Amino acid sequence: MDIKRFFEPESIAVIGASRDPNKVGSAVLKNLIITFRGKIFPINPFVDELQGLKAYKSVLSVKEKIDIAVIAIPAEMVLGILKECEKAKIPLAVILSAGFNEIGGEGTKREEEIKKFLSKAKIRIIGPNCLGIINTDPNFNATFLDPNSKVIKGHAGFISQSGALLSAVVDDASTNNIGFSKIISIGNATDISEADIIESFKTDEKTKVLALYLEGLNNGKDFLKAGQSFSQEKPLLVLKGGKFKSTSGAVSSHTGSMAGDYKAYELAFNRIGAISVENIDDLFNFMRDAPNIKVNSDEVIIATNAGGAGVVTTDHISSSGLKLAKFNDKLLNELAKALPKEANIHNPVDMVGDATPERYRDTLEILVQMNKPIIILFSPQEMSQPLETAKQIYETHLRHPSVPFLSVFLGGARVEKARRFLLERSMPIYEYPNEAVFMIKGLFTYYSHRAQTFKLIAKEKAKYRDLKIKTDIFGIDAKKVFDSIGIKSADGIKFTSYKELEKSAEKIGYPCVLKIESNFLAHKNKVGAVIVGIKDRKALEDAFMKLSKIAKEQKINKASFGLYEDVSKFGEDKMEILVGAHRDPQFGPMIAIGLGGIFANELNETTFLLSPISDQDIDELKASKIGRIISEFSSESVFNELTGYLFKLDKLMTANNNIKDIDLNPIILFKDKLFATDFKIFV
Repeated sequence: MDIKRFFEPESIAVIGASRDPNKVGSAVLKNLIITFRGKIFPINPFVDELQGLKAYKSVLSVKEKIDIAVIAIPAEMVLGILKECEKAKIPLAVILSAGFNEIGGEGTKREEEIKKFLSKAKIRIIGPNCLGIINTDPNFNATFLDPNSKVIKGHAGFISQSGALLSAVVDDASTNNIGFSKIISIGNATDISEADIIESFKTDEKTKVLALYLEGLNNGKDFLKAGQSFSQEKPLLVLKGGKFKSTSGAVSSHTGSMAGDYKAYELAFNRIGAISVENIDDLFNFMRDAPNIKVNSDEVIIATNAGGAGVVTTDHISSSGLKLAKFNDKLLNELAKALPKEANIHNPVDMVGDATPERYRDTLEILVQMNKPIIILFSPQEMSQPLETAKQIYETHLRHPSVPFLSVFLGGARVEKARRFLLERSMPIYEYPNEAVFMIKGLFTYYSHRAQTFKLIAKEKAKYRDLKIKTDIFGIDAKKVFDSIGIKSADGIKFTSYKELEKSAEKIGYPCVLKIESNFLAHKNKVGAVIVGIKDRKALEDAFMKLSKIAKEQKINKASFGLYEDVSKFGEDKMEILVGAHRDPQFGPMIAIGLGGIFANELNETTFLLSPISDQDIDELKASKIGRIISEFSSESVFNELTGYLFKLDKLMTANNNIKDIDLNPIILFKDKLFATDFKIFV
């Protein structure tokens, strides 16, 4: 839905308008009177006049057209009022009232009733349980924010699921020179969703960057689609709240337990090229500066008048995954001529403590030749000239507008005028080096993730179908599924009694591995249900007797036995890898690869990829820590086959929506071959 109609009304009804200054309806009406130039219709059945305006008994009493109804009444009355609004042919409503799904019980029931009504009605709503909406051009404020709050006109859109956080952000934004185009408190998003609003902001010419405070989603797939489309045009910022909610119940699979609560959101933000921020300060920085900076390189230049500040900034760059740019001989020679002998001409460039504004200018004129982001550090010394230095930085920027300049003026009162000078000219300026580094990292991530491709997964040709798996399956039963899609595994056979032992051994051979098999036994090692290195008939019989006893003592339901070839016969030099999958309720399958074995959870060296796996995901996997570990140990053909398994699991999960988790742990890697040796599918 195009939500632009919410921001360009000619008339607004305030249902629940009140004389009581402590009521939400009073604050909304006051804000509209101050800001809105259209017609305002206060709705209150008990009064004739409110704040100098004629009051009406109901929206049905208003004979003129109403574009939007702002509803601020008790929750139990909202459905009836919505029905009146539809009867009055009001197309849009903003429901500020709380007392719905957020409180559970009766509130959830009320919200479901509203959903049912909206599914057949011709009215669309924002909310319920929201703060309202604001537009700065044309200006109107349909919220219950403090009427004294200052909202600066600017280029940042802001969507918030929390009204309280939105209130704090708006209150603090003006002191940080943050201007807004439009502000939406979305509340419970019963009807119009985050995805609807994101899609609408894509074509809003007054919005150059969009910030989103997000706690959860009702439809992750719609969010991915809208976010990816938006990020092709403008930066999307996300501050995610509630990252670490404790998982309810025990998680049986290694992959599921390592996925955690936030991992899918992290992958989703990365997929769509969103910039994920950790706090409101970073949110403000990106809202203010992201439209003015384009970063196409992960190589950074530092220019400083304080060696220590340069070292600290270098540490931030290294820990962020960015790199220091390397200078060629020509540039080094130019720096040597321009700077004092005691200066450091390598990156980070130390212009030494007595650097004048002109020395900053001359140094920057040389460094801009590399066309890479430059972090400019200024530490106030006795001879320093902060404001004049800021002016030289700005004038140099005007001569080279395509080169990102990010200034960090360290200190307090002495540099305040310099900071203000740059801030007023829309120049990126920060108090601390980590803020500048995070800005570069975020924007580089954004610009390098704007065009995902999926050629590799399209090449996966195995046949995938809905297997209609109804219960968890482990061991040989699960192995058959993976064999069918081309995942190599150790030979294995399932049997139930001592009579079948010899025949099974003839098929598998020695050395071999004996396991208790049961779809009710997820973790065999916890009960000693695996015996490896069986070299002859006598050892196999002993192992069988031991496991039979364990199965009986542990009362393992529907226990059988699995005999597998022991792949250690192919060599002692081997590595254990986990490959698996987990289905997130919002974003769908995530495919995992990491260090495996019984200590997989403790090691937690695992990379997750969101379905469908993109070509860029594989490139990043190769460059990751786990990717380098595997590549250094095994051949290129083994690495390629292993990554091929990721695509196979991706398609298997996509074809079987009832599969929640998959564990192939461990897959044993040798230099030139690999075998899956343990198999689990959870539904």
